[in-house]
Amino acid sequence: MTSETAHTATIPNAVAFSGLSRSEVYRLLAAGKLRAVKSNKRTLIRMDSLRAYLDSLPAATFRAPDAA
Repeated sequence: MTSETAHTATIPNAVAFSGLSRSEVYRLLAAGKLRAVKSNKRTLIRMDSLRAYLDSLPAATFRAPDAA
């Protein structure tokens, strides 16, 4: 199952999918910005909440480098 069709992801898979650090994922969970469920001892991140969080981030802006 790919991240496009999966409903949940392990912490390492959520980190790989999002580009966020492991620590940041845990901070977002603690802040209630990401949702997770437990399956026995495994923490599974809800992919809908991860996608919603990433979609809520502001667009990156870049400026052209100064001419030399």
